[in-house]
Amino acid sequence: MDGLPYPIVVTDDATAETARFVAQATRGVAVVADVAVAGRAAAIASALEAAGCQVLSLHTVVAGERFKRWRSVATLHDRWLASEVDRDSVAVAVGGGTITDVVGLAAATYLRGVKWIPVATTLLGMVDAAIGGKTGVDLPQGKNLAGAIWHPLAVIADLAALGTLPPRIRSEAIPEMVKAAVIGDPSLLELIDGTRADAGMAAWSELIARAATVKARVVASDPADRGARAALNLGHTFAHAFEHASRYRIRHGVAVALGLRAAGILARDRTGWSGQDQALMLRALRRHGLRTRLGRMDTRAVLEAMRLDKKRSSGSLRFVLPVRLGEVQTGVEASDDEVLAVLDQLTRPPKRAGY
Repeated sequence: MDGLPYPIVVTDDATAETARFVAQATRGVAVVADVAVAGRAAAIASALEAAGCQVLSLHTVVAGERFKRWRSVATLHDRWLASEVDRDSVAVAVGGGTITDVVGLAAATYLRGVKWIPVATTLLGMVDAAIGGKTGVDLPQGKNLAGAIWHPLAVIADLAALGTLPPRIRSEAIPEMVKAAVIGDPSLLELIDGTRADAGMAAWSELIARAATVKARVVASDPADRGARAALNLGHTFAHAFEHASRYRIRHGVAVALGLRAAGILARDRTGWSGQDQALMLRALRRHGLRTRLGRMDTRAVLEAMRLDKKRSSGSLRFVLPVRLGEVQTGVEASDDEVLAVLDQLTRPPKRAGY
């Protein structure tokens, strides 16, 4: 995709594509994979060896937010040292966002930086987490509070792995696609609305490519994450707080769906975001079974989690808010009382006006 210094490859032959990129860069490789896709990782390792690469380490882990800790990074460093992974080696991460986040951070900090490639096997990874070079782990105080920007050699979306995902898990990527539509591709909303969770790979391939294009375009305009890239946080200040306050019982996709509705409610009086656009956004989410009503939760705990969010500035809560489909506004400040009012409305079903 245009703009990025590395390619994003959406393919049903991730084994061959991974081997192609690794073989161009090195002969030594360390593979880290989610145990749920151990078969895909084994196939990739075999393809690497067939291409003349030496697989120095093949390590499977249990993915999830519990994996996103500093101790996981340290464990990978220890394993790589024992396997004689050096600065000419390439780390390959096979799995979803928690795998690519941790392996990317381990690669960024091991021997002051080694090359890496994320092979995304979940829709969330394909349309969001694996793109952009953001890596990180959670701290006890909040989500993604430690990390680095470490761009990969390539991003590979493994379409063949999607067949292993049940429709419910596929649907959890829909909020990130909806976010992309609101930021920079309004017609993508209609495509999302018309795609069933059990649709074939061709339909999902188009959705992935369209959403990934939006993210790639924004990242290319701000690779160091110092300005325009903030747009990609649409809905995420709320979402990360929901995840943390629920102790990660609310999954990321559901949290983002709730966060998008919350951002729309806050935007109503701030940017003039229309009820019609809000309704279109919520319809695409609900079409895929995503809930847009917040259940029982300590709203003060949500607010406290927001205060620890890495996106705050000078002690103020700042949000990315939609203006109209295809346009967002960054750096919008809101008071605690305004946020609490949004959270209160979020506990009720959307009104007829859309919010």
